Amino acid sequence: MALRPKVPKTTIVDIAAASGVSVATVSRILNDKPDVADETRARVLRVMDEIGFAPQSAWRQIRSGRTRLIAVHRPEEFNPPAYRLLIAASLGVEEAGYSINIITRTLSDAELLRIFRSRQADGMILLEIQADDPRAEILRAQGFPFVMVGHRADNAGISFVDLDVEHGIGLALEHLVALGHREIAFLAIAPVVRQKVYGFATWALQGYEHACTRLGLAPISASGSASSDAMSAAATRLLDDHPEVTAVIAPQELSAVGVLRACHARGMTIPHDLSLIAMIGDSMSELATPPLTTIDFPAEELGRTAARNLVDRLDSGDATLRQVFIRPGLTIRGTTAPPAAR
Repeated sequence: MALRPKVPKTTIVDIAAASGVSVATVSRILNDKPDVADETRARVLRVMDEIGFAPQSAWRQIRSGRTRLIAVHRPEEFNPPAYRLLIAASLGVEEAGYSINIITRTLSDAELLRIFRSRQADGMILLEIQADDPRAEILRAQGFPFVMVGHRADNAGISFVDLDVEHGIGLALEHLVALGHREIAFLAIAPVVRQKVYGFATWALQGYEHACTRLGLAPISASGSASSDAMSAAATRLLDDHPEVTAVIAPQELSAVGVLRACHARGMTIPHDLSLIAMIGDSMSELATPPLTTIDFPAEELGRTAARNLVDRLDSGDATLRQVFIRPGLTIRGTTAPPAAR
């Protein structure tokens, strides 16, 4: 087989010669430095296009100042990673022609701003929202495009998509009351971690307390840190301190695991001795025996909605405020039943 002659690779030396500028000038244009005359910059970019120095998309990025990259900031200091939500957000931005960069470490204010100022990303999706999340304050003040998955206490001028967790917990309590339960407890990851107040856990507890008031129930709640052992210990304390409890609502995967482990250690069966309603995905709920009654958690819809809202702003410049609550349903399976006589 005859070998094709190797085509010499175009270098910045070639670009400089064809443009009539120095190699240093080409380098400065490639790095988007500001101290190059507009006419010179335009001439060099035109030569790059004509010679085919790089894929056309790369030069569109240089010319527009756009990276076609969206950052997702999901600091791992509260809940375990919400993989389905992350995957849905990733698919949403990639379908729109963007790439995604997932950041899991805590960022200082300067590091957060540097992502935009150094053009590492065009926009950002924020997860694990605190009740007074400072990231939103900083980005809103600077006018950088972002959207939250979750909401703060003050959401003026901020776009977000969130689960209407209060509605879901209200459905759960109504279902248990209809079955005859009156002593219904709530077990969740503690909303305050190292002086940070996390929104989801806060709004979930408030939703439980509001629904208890509406239904004439006395609230019974307990919490623990974000580990299966800590939640098992919290569930054990809850059942020790409140033996009258006949049902528990657990709005996180770890809190549901804690209840299941505590019941197993005590020889209690679900739902005969204790009814349980969790908030986890359908596939996980079906793995339990019996399958868990759940408040739906539409992770895919949350992720895709956040991605779509941010991409619309980036592509069309539409800065319309979008604050979306997604109402979950209640899927009744095998872990709820009328309370047994005691």
